[in-house]
Amino acid sequence: MAALWFVPAAMLIAALLQLPYGYYTLLRLVVCITAAIVAYQSWPKHAVWSVLFGVVALLFNPFIIVALDRETWAPIDVGVAVLYGVHWWLVGRRLQQVDGA
Repeated sequence: MAALWFVPAAMLIAALLQLPYGYYTLLRLVVCITAAIVAYQSWPKHAVWSVLFGVVALLFNPFIIVALDRETWAPIDVGVAVLYGVHWWLVGRRLQQVDGA
């Protein structure tokens, strides 16, 4: 279950490289879906996390694209990757222990 946090975080870091456009479309889909799942799982006990990941899901949604240049996306990608890591460290590890994953 740790893939819920680590796959999008790794993809966000990889997005700093010069990759084909299709990768960024896949990235949007993966980050949007995983952020929505984390937001849902965090509600209502961790409402702040739910709101943060809800915003991430909206920002990375593949349907209504937020068009920013590479220089703007780079710190956003790193920040969201860190957000996934911090959430896993503070909340996700405990969720995995409870679920037995």
